[in-house]
Amino acid sequence: MKQKKALIVSFGLHAIVVVLLLVSVNFNPKPTVSFAAQSQPIQAVFIDAQAIAEQKRQRDQAEAQAKQRELEKRQAQERRAQAEREKKRKAEADAKKKREAEQARQQKQKEQERQRTLEEQRKREQEMQRKLEEQNKRKAQLEKELAEQLAQEQQALSAANSRRVMSEVEKYQALIQQTIVQNLFDIESFVGRSCRLKVRLAPSGLVIEVKILEGDAALCRASQNAVLRPSTLPVSEDPAVFAELKNINITVSPEI
Repeated sequence: MKQKKALIVSFGLHAIVVVLLLVSVNFNPKPTVSFAAQSQPIQAVFIDAQAIAEQKRQRDQAEAQAKQRELEKRQAQERRAQAEREKKRKAEADAKKKREAEQARQQKQKEQERQRTLEEQRKREQEMQRKLEEQNKRKAQLEKELAEQLAQEQQALSAANSRRVMSEVEKYQALIQQTIVQNLFDIESFVGRSCRLKVRLAPSGLVIEVKILEGDAALCRASQNAVLRPSTLPVSEDPAVFAELKNINITVSPEI
């Protein structure tokens, strides 16, 4: 392509030279010039045209080479830029992957820590529950022992109180019997006989009612009168003792 262009330029230059020669020709009669004398300038012009064409070819070639170098330079720059972009992309991808791995590790660590915390809390709650159960068990055992001890003490107190009450009842019962016997007339005639009476008393010792239950009729009548003769009979001020005396059965059996 370049050689063809150079040939066209060369032919153009030759044509211009021919036209200039024709214009410069003097048509007036002149001495005839030999062919040999004119051939040297034409040859010089032809050589100059070739030189010009060669210079142009060299310039075009140099420009083409410069353009090629510029293209290669741009291509190299583009490759370097592409390599930099690829390197940056890979670095960003690696950094992202590293961040994701670190986040996953931290998340796993947090989950493990949460599980450890829950496990420790569960163990603490179990230990607290165990201690509470033991405490409640000891408390229940202590309450049971105290209740048993209290019941035993209450039972002992009740037994002691019962014995005391019965002792007091027996004492007042004997006093009432003694009072009745003392108020009998002609006691010698009733020796060897007996009579059972039911006496109802007021808290003051006042006789509210006397009933004959069984026994010798004469002694029972005499004993009934003997119960009513005094204004009051001996009674205890202790409510527990009086509760046993307010409705009392008395056996009257005189002895000398």
